[in-house]
Amino acid sequence: MGYLVTGATGFIGRFLIPELLKREGDIHVLVRPGAESAGRFSGRAREWNGGDRVRPVRGDLGAPGLGIDPAWLAEHRGTIDHVFHLAAGYDLAARGDGTRHLVDVAESLKAGLLHHVSTVEVAGAAEGLFTEDMFDEGQALSTPAQRARFEAERIVRESALPWRVYRPSIVIGHSRTGEIDRIDGPYYCFRLLRMGAQLPRILPVLVPELGETNMVPVDFVARALDHIAHQPGSSATTYHLVDPRRQSLAEALNLFADEAGAPHLVEVMPKRALDMVLRVPGASRLLPRVGVPRDVLQHSEFTCWFDCRHTTAALTGTDIKVPPLAGYAPLIWKHWIENWA
Repeated sequence: MGYLVTGATGFIGRFLIPELLKREGDIHVLVRPGAESAGRFSGRAREWNGGDRVRPVRGDLGAPGLGIDPAWLAEHRGTIDHVFHLAAGYDLAARGDGTRHLVDVAESLKAGLLHHVSTVEVAGAAEGLFTEDMFDEGQALSTPAQRARFEAERIVRESALPWRVYRPSIVIGHSRTGEIDRIDGPYYCFRLLRMGAQLPRILPVLVPELGETNMVPVDFVARALDHIAHQPGSSATTYHLVDPRRQSLAEALNLFADEAGAPHLVEVMPKRALDMVLRVPGASRLLPRVGVPRDVLQHSEFTCWFDCRHTTAALTGTDIKVPPLAGYAPLIWKHWIENWA
């Protein structure tokens, strides 16, 4: 069995490769030219301890044919059973070119199955239940990230290859160690919570209605992705890698507020009130000043919720499941305090 993986040195890829190493076959990892990318791969390779089973392939998502040596492509044609595309975030700047180039190479290699890691953000501003069978429902896509990830998924769906799409929700740290390798999404709020520890805990912090969120630990995503990818069955299927329990953003952040010793957030006003507050002179600079980009809330909450029937069925009989956030929130906070605060 052979694998080709993009984004292997990224957050999800870092934990996926060890799962693939439990199986047979060589793992070819796309590595961009340059000392920085090569160094990052070397560091991850030592961590994975896969020996010569994990092999770098010089290439670039921005180049036609991924910039891979044609001789390598000819040599490996028909030998790649699984292509994992974890680097779709590249398309933020390239309008889908990276995914399009990846699909072209996978088709040229006559790959067995293309696994595309998308995101639930393709749901955009959809309301109500957004199922695994839904994609283009006319939903508004209000951010560049949403539009880019939607376009990347569309390219995969229209390809001639057998494919499976995986849509994780907000991916946070490891459920047993809290480990992360970047600050993103709800983590931007942690600094505010730490500052809030200076306030009396009996006084709640009044906030607008924040809507729902959905967070999953990276180890769940990696294990679920590996397991589902190797299951027999139909292609052209989408899997939501989400927490099946619905939770508001305020409820989730209050778990971390408890760890920070900060007051709880209490929702008291419609979100349009926040827009009015931000029109007050000087108020619009408050969030950036304390380290929270203006679009953090937009990327941490959803206007809809997600089913995961395909995922649940595929994981039946395994111990792969999303632990309750309350159970590992202390580890998430501890790792952030010790390494990123």
